[in-house]
Amino acid sequence: MDESMNSALQPTGNTGISFGSSELDADDFIPPRVKIVQAMSDERGEGVDEGNFYNTLTSEDYGPALTFIPIGTFKNRILLVRTERRKEMNKALKDAGIGPIGNDIEGLACRSLDMQHGRGNPGIECSACPLSSWSGDDGNTPPLCSETYNVTAINDSGDLIILGFSKSSAKVGKRMFSMMRLSSGKPWAAQYEAVTREEKGAQGRYFVPVIRKVDPPLPELMTLAENFAAQLAGVIIDVDSNVPEDAPPPPAEGEAVWEDEPSS
Repeated sequence: MDESMNSALQPTGNTGISFGSSELDADDFIPPRVKIVQAMSDERGEGVDEGNFYNTLTSEDYGPALTFIPIGTFKNRILLVRTERRKEMNKALKDAGIGPIGNDIEGLACRSLDMQHGRGNPGIECSACPLSSWSGDDGNTPPLCSETYNVTAINDSGDLIILGFSKSSAKVGKRMFSMMRLSSGKPWAAQYEAVTREEKGAQGRYFVPVIRKVDPPLPELMTLAENFAAQLAGVIIDVDSNVPEDAPPPPAEGEAVWEDEPSS
């Protein structure tokens, strides 16, 4: 094994491998992404209940509630092509003088890890791509290329996880970002609980997250979170390289709920 790679994989502090190596890029790390299992999720066939939080890396079923300690935040974009939306996407591209997305492309078509440069099809600057823009007469129609608000965190067992908020839960992600940035002290000085809530729309039922702040974390978990924060500094994480879309797009009114403080 190359000596530089070997040294990069040595344990750091109380954690396992170090993520701070220049030898590793976004494609070398499979993120421990936590998703909400929906009716069409593959995990349903494995006996996981709808509305449960599920770790796509470790296959852990956390149930309908998850306690976590935030570490940091990052955003990315993902363009998922579905037959019923291809015509709308290609019209927007044509109006902007950009070539269409081929009929052979289904599912993940393009993604951006830095919110600036797309990789895939159309694979152009995000600022020049009509699929990344809000539209409609009132400007309130979400982009066809979804923005995802991601939070790196550890659960109450000290395991690294990544929570992603998009579509119906995008407001939760925005508020989570705001809470972390406006709070005094380090992000890992606070602890949150996420539970799921069932919503119903024209295309069926689906589950969205409800998040509230709970009691502060234990000191040893705060130390572990800080250690992970140091390792992840400057590391690009690709959470969307093989992420399917499990649920149909919910109606506009299907927004997640945010609670700043514990309910009595």
